[in-house]
Amino acid sequence: MTAGRLFVHALDRLVWVIALALWVQPLRASTTTEDTFDVLQIGTRLYTNVTVTTKAKDYIFILYAGGMTNIKLVDISPELRKKLGYADRPAAATNRSAVAWAKATAAKLEVPKIKEMGRQLGQKWQADRSAGKPTIASLMSLLPIKFILVLLGIMVLVYLFHCFCFMLICRKSGYDPGILVWLPVVQLFPLLRAAGMPWWWFVGWCLPLLNIVTQALWCLKIAKARGKSVWAGILLWVPVTFPFALLYLAFSGGTRAEEEEEREPEIMSLQSA
Repeated sequence: MTAGRLFVHALDRLVWVIALALWVQPLRASTTTEDTFDVLQIGTRLYTNVTVTTKAKDYIFILYAGGMTNIKLVDISPELRKKLGYADRPAAATNRSAVAWAKATAAKLEVPKIKEMGRQLGQKWQADRSAGKPTIASLMSLLPIKFILVLLGIMVLVYLFHCFCFMLICRKSGYDPGILVWLPVVQLFPLLRAAGMPWWWFVGWCLPLLNIVTQALWCLKIAKARGKSVWAGILLWVPVTFPFALLYLAFSGGTRAEEEEEREPEIMSLQSA
């Protein structure tokens, strides 16, 4: 037998010893409070020389002159249950009372408050909508302040992460955006510059309908500036795939297309020499 098999065999024996100890421990604890009866009547049956060895939640285990057996607690008379240390009520009644208590406790939870909050939100929504007020702002006024702070914190983190990705894209495109990339709206200027587009495209970005063309053109040009394929620009323009394309352009390696074009004349000049 190899050393590995010896180890597995010893480990298996150890597990069985631990399981046996855990099984015997409750039995040993219960035997410290054994009850003995010369005659024990359960219903219409009589047991002689009875020793109660185990008192479980729903049954007892006895040794008697004829052998051993389990007896359900609900079959034992209230007087005998009291002698054995059980409560006056049977286990079934205890279970029913526990279920009733659980239902009553669940009914006392914050259900009325939740319903009242929902009713207030619905009424305020309808009232502000009829008055022409902004409904989103009215609903925000009813939300807990902690929830609003957490929501604002998540929005700030998402915005900063977008700015960080834009900064990486600009730098890997050969342009340092500076602090402008962290500022709302004006960050469009360094993004346009990194894509090789004039600053006046900013106007097209802000105009309805025309901004669709401007954004599509910028996506294609920034992908080219990063030395990526046209598909990267298309995926950047599609809203569903925008996050994945943004991460790809920001964190992927590779050089920009202009640097690759600058290497070709140098290689040709070396070949001609």
